[in-house]
Amino acid sequence: MPEKTILVVEDHAPTREAYVAFLLDCGYRVVEAAHGGEAILHVHRHRPDLVLMDIGMPVLDGVETAESLREHMPAAGLRIVGVTGCESQATRERMRAVCDDVLGKPCAPELIAARIQSLLGMAA
Repeated sequence: MPEKTILVVEDHAPTREAYVAFLLDCGYRVVEAAHGGEAILHVHRHRPDLVLMDIGMPVLDGVETAESLREHMPAAGLRIVGVTGCESQATRERMRAVCDDVLGKPCAPELIAARIQSLLGMAA
């Protein structure tokens, strides 16, 4: 099976590092971004299979970033999983409109891995 690339977008460095370490252990190629602006650059440069993206970030938040990616790369088949600690119903609705899946924080690594496998059509 070809190696899949995951872009982890998270402004909180310890959380980003934990996601990256876990995904590397799962056998994924991983690219990191600290905010939405970096994420857009990395998507164009690395063409990841999936973006695991925090929603509350500086520069561009996760919803704005996902909206931009969907607008400018609609045919690319990019999967986006939003991750948030936000309880706002309005924010969650905006997320659901542009993300393939939305997970609440804290989120067990095993759940993240299962959602990624499901979205990428991979056997567990």
